[in-house]
Amino acid sequence: MPETQPGPSAPGTPLSGPWPARVRVLLDQAMELSGEHQLDSVLQRIVEGAAAVADARFAALGVYDDEGTISTFVHHGLDAATVERIGELPHGRGLLGQVIIVEAPIRLDDIGADPRSCGFPPGHPPMRTFLGAPIGRRGRRYGNLYLTEKHGGMAFDAEDEALVMALAAFAAGAIESAQLMGAERARTEAVAGQVAAELRERARGELLGAVIAAQEAERARVARDLHDDIGQALTSVLLGLRLLEGRGDEPAPGVTGRVEDLRELVADALRRARQLAFDLRPTVLDDIGLAPAVQRLVDEVAERSGVAVDAAVDVEQHQGLTPALATVVYRVVQEALTNVVRHAQATSASVVVTVSGDRLRAVIEDDGQGFDPDHRPDGHLGIRGMEERAELVGGRVRVISVPSQGTTVVLEVPLG
Repeated sequence: MPETQPGPSAPGTPLSGPWPARVRVLLDQAMELSGEHQLDSVLQRIVEGAAAVADARFAALGVYDDEGTISTFVHHGLDAATVERIGELPHGRGLLGQVIIVEAPIRLDDIGADPRSCGFPPGHPPMRTFLGAPIGRRGRRYGNLYLTEKHGGMAFDAEDEALVMALAAFAAGAIESAQLMGAERARTEAVAGQVAAELRERARGELLGAVIAAQEAERARVARDLHDDIGQALTSVLLGLRLLEGRGDEPAPGVTGRVEDLRELVADALRRARQLAFDLRPTVLDDIGLAPAVQRLVDEVAERSGVAVDAAVDVEQHQGLTPALATVVYRVVQEALTNVVRHAQATSASVVVTVSGDRLRAVIEDDGQGFDPDHRPDGHLGIRGMEERAELVGGRVRVISVPSQGTTVVLEVPLG
C-alpha cells in the first residue's frame, strides 16, 4: 500500500461529506491554540489538537536541541501507569529521528514494516499506523508531531495529512508567540528584579545613612556631656583640691599625700574624659574643619601609641567639602589609624588627604605586618564599616595589603 493518497478535492471544489466538519475541528483547535500563551500549555494543546484533527488515539510532540536530541517530549493518549512502565522518553532515533531530517510529512500504514523503525521499548502499547509532521515557520524548525493509531483501524490518509500540516502551521505561530511572550516576561521580570534590587539598595543606603547620622548625633551629644558636665564636674573637684592644698591650716598626718594622689586621679580622669569626648566627636571638626581635626587626631595617635604618624591635609578651600563628607573622611582616617595601632605592629604611618578636580582622595599607609585582603574574615579590621561610610557619599574604599609589606587604605569620594 502506498504511503500517500490523493487529497480530498481540488482547490475551489465545494466541500462535501465529512470534510467541512473536520475543517471546523481544525479551526476550533486553531482558536484554542491562539488563546494559550504559556509555552507548556501551547505544546500540550498542540498534541491534543493534532489527535482531534487526525482522529488519532496517540499523539506526541518532540522538541529537539541543536544536536538533534529530544529535549521536550509532550504526549497524549497514554495513561500515567503506561508512561511509568515505559520509563525513559524517546531520544529521537529511528523513525522519530527520520522526521527531523525530512522537510515533508511521513505516512505509514505499518510502522513495524518500515526499515527505519527501531521498535518499541518494553511496556509500550502496540502501534501500527503513523503520521509524522514537521512544525516550522520561515525556515525555523520548532519540533515534530507524531500521530499513531487512527481510530477504526484505518490508515492515515491525505486528508489527515493536509489537516495536520495546516494545524502545524498554526502550531508554529503559537509556539513562536509563546516564546516571544516568554522572553518578554523574562525581560520584564529581570527589569522588575533590577528595579526592586535598586530600590532595596537605595532603602538600605538610606537606612544606613540614617543609622550613621543617628550615631554621629549620639556621639556628639555624649561628647558634649563628657566635655561640659563630667569635665566641668571633674574640673571643679580638681580646683577644690587645689584650694584645700592652699589653705594655711596644718593638715593631718598623711593627708597631704592622699590629697595629691586624689588630685592626680581626678586630673587623669579629666584627661580621659576629654580624650573620649574627642574620639567620639572632635569639636574642632565642627568648629574649624577637617585639616585641624585630622592633624589633632594624628598627634593624639602618635602620642598614645608611639607610632610615628605624619599628616598632610590640603582640602579646606574646596567648597564641595560638606560637613557630611568631612565626617566620612575623618571617620575612615580614624578607623584606619586605629587598625594601625591595634593590628599592624607598625613603626610609622602617614595620612595624605588631597583634592584633584572634583574628587577627594585620602591615603593612609603604614609599614606594618600587612595581611591578605582576599582571606580576611567578614568585617575584619572595620573595613566593611569604612566601605559603607564611603558608599553613603558615592565613594569607595580600597585596601591594598601584602603580608610583611604594610597596608594602604585609599578613600576616594566625589565632591558636591
